[in-house]
Amino acid sequence: MNEIQKRYARIAAFAACATVVFATSAFAAAEPGECKGEARMDARARREGRPEGIFGDYWWANRFLAKHGEIAALKGKTVDLVMLGDSITHFWEERNLKGWLEFASGRTVLNLGYSGDRTQQVIWRIEHGELDGYSAKVVAIMIGTNNNSRDKTNPEDVAAAVKKIVGLVREKQPQAKIILHAIFPRGNSAESKHAPKRARNDATNAILKAFAQETGIVWLDLTDKLTDSTGWVPKDVMRDELHPTAKGYEIWRAALEPLLAE
Repeated sequence: MNEIQKRYARIAAFAACATVVFATSAFAAAEPGECKGEARMDARARREGRPEGIFGDYWWANRFLAKHGEIAALKGKTVDLVMLGDSITHFWEERNLKGWLEFASGRTVLNLGYSGDRTQQVIWRIEHGELDGYSAKVVAIMIGTNNNSRDKTNPEDVAAAVKKIVGLVREKQPQAKIILHAIFPRGNSAESKHAPKRARNDATNAILKAFAQETGIVWLDLTDKLTDSTGWVPKDVMRDELHPTAKGYEIWRAALEPLLAE
């Protein structure tokens, strides 16, 4: 190879590398923020009574560490149910302990719900070991309501992030049955501050329902069971219009348990 040929070879190699870098950068730029893993280690306790841990009142970090302790104890074992989510999942264990213990009785359950989490945090947590080291029979997913709490959120981006989470679950736990929940309804009337957020949840759910049907995963939509004849959530099911009461959690339990027995 003469000098001119070597020079062209170097130029061609540089061009090929530049193309790869550009394509990678373009993909990263195109991926919505909802799809990018992000921790919340700086989250501190905002309500009285939340126990402190090794990280003081940095409750999110404490919960992440505690959950990894649970996961370490399950290394090499089978887990009946893993639940990935936000405060709606978290509070079943934290605020409705009696109902949670009844639900978990006779089965191994990992509650991986974290108050305030969005799709970004679920992705980060999966990327940092929450689905590693054990074998799950069922993984249940419900996430996105906190993303849709933001006025400028695009439901299509939230749905894309949930699809990514499903892909990560399949990668980490290929044997598991996946139950994808429709994001729970919120708000007790069309005048509620939750109404615009409910609309974004509904739009996200429409996309995810089609995705579940296309991919063959289980779709669990409790909207009709959690709402009354007005189409909105009554106070005895969600007192704050967002989080289930004990009655709300029993409705969830009744719908979820038959799917665990299959």
